[in-house]
Amino acid sequence: MSSAHGGGTAQRQHPSGDSDHRVQFYEDPSFLFDVVAKFLDAGFQEGEPAVVIASEAHAKGFTARLMALGVNVERALEDGRLVLLDARETLSRFMVDGLPDWSRFQQVIGEVLDRSHHTAGGRRVRAFGEMVDLLLKDQNPQAALLLEEQWNELGKSHPFGLLCAYALGGFQTQEDARVFHEVCGAHAHVSPTEAYSQVLADELRLREVAVLQQRSKMLETEIEHRKRIEKELLVAVRLRDDFLSVAGHELRTPLTTLQLQLHSLTRLAREVGDERVRERVERARQQTQRLGTLTENLLDVVRIRAGRLAIQVGECDLAAVVLDVVERSAEAVTRSGCQLRVLVEQPVWGQWDRSRLEQVMTNLLSNALKYGAGKPVEVVVKASRDRARLVLQDHGIGVPLDAQARIFDPFERAVPTSSYGGLGLGLWVARQVVEAHGGILRVESEPGSGATFTVELPYQKV
Repeated sequence: MSSAHGGGTAQRQHPSGDSDHRVQFYEDPSFLFDVVAKFLDAGFQEGEPAVVIASEAHAKGFTARLMALGVNVERALEDGRLVLLDARETLSRFMVDGLPDWSRFQQVIGEVLDRSHHTAGGRRVRAFGEMVDLLLKDQNPQAALLLEEQWNELGKSHPFGLLCAYALGGFQTQEDARVFHEVCGAHAHVSPTEAYSQVLADELRLREVAVLQQRSKMLETEIEHRKRIEKELLVAVRLRDDFLSVAGHELRTPLTTLQLQLHSLTRLAREVGDERVRERVERARQQTQRLGTLTENLLDVVRIRAGRLAIQVGECDLAAVVLDVVERSAEAVTRSGCQLRVLVEQPVWGQWDRSRLEQVMTNLLSNALKYGAGKPVEVVVKASRDRARLVLQDHGIGVPLDAQARIFDPFERAVPTSSYGGLGLGLWVARQVVEAHGGILRVESEPGSGATFTVELPYQKV
């Protein structure tokens, strides 16, 4: 045998045809209770002792079924014909670095089997164990399979029949399928779940097998279909990102020129004193600024998807960033009808990207004004020992619970597009920027009671 943890482990092998190593798959624990109780009771009828290594809940189920079959469980425990061991505690006695150690397993389990064997006058022991199922539930299939091998190896020197059990729900993925086949290969006898074990007639069993084959074929076809659709979707996403990149760059150049021309017209209108023209030019300038923001958001989609979101970290005062954005947004605040209340602690210095934090604040403030229903909006900046916080609270329409995760996805929103404008990118971009700084962005809300968006950033108070 090869060495894995100083003591060594059994080599991988399949049990021989005369081995009595069985596995029972199950869906409902009640079915397992019946199977195990009948397995143990049959041994008692032949004078064979029993060792049960199970969870506390399952052990109670087994003993209840045994008593229903007429077994005096209390007496069996007293005279040693029945031994109950806790599966998790037993595992802890021979696991080393996440794997079962052969030497320790042989000592711990071997001693229990030998004691039962001698107590029963040399008769064979019937054992039930679900330690392997616990390891599988712990996402440790390597340890589960290795433990099955060690049980097989132990069977060469100790007279016992072993029944293992696995919940079928533990085998759901493609990797699980590989483990499932190896589990079956480690046992001389394999019993399916109650849906098929309880079918008595051979003809009905064949029908059930045919149904399973049909379902298997159907699943194979569905998997291939999903793979094809996934491939097509990946192509579509790539084409979309290519389009957004081209469109964003093509829009940026004329927008820059247009903004410069409108700035000149605004200055000219102010010089000639034509207030009417100045107001119209100013409205046009605001719309081009909004279009410029949308264009940058589209380009950010491409950058983020490609993993190219640039973060230029430097000394930055979060309080100053917030105040600057609030000042630039004065006209938007007036148009929204919301009263803006700002409370900041000056200064809140940290190692952040100023322009990106301006983008976060702009997106969150725009969102609060859009959905704030003309009610007050509070902005708070504060810092603790290791966290800087930016909190924006509105008292508008709020966000339903089932939409609170979705609103941070690209092109998503919690309201109909016909009611509110925008691309549904602002919150997504904001979260990506915050997370790129090692921070978090979350929302707390109830419909009709407004929403509170909180940004937390890593911070060291100086």
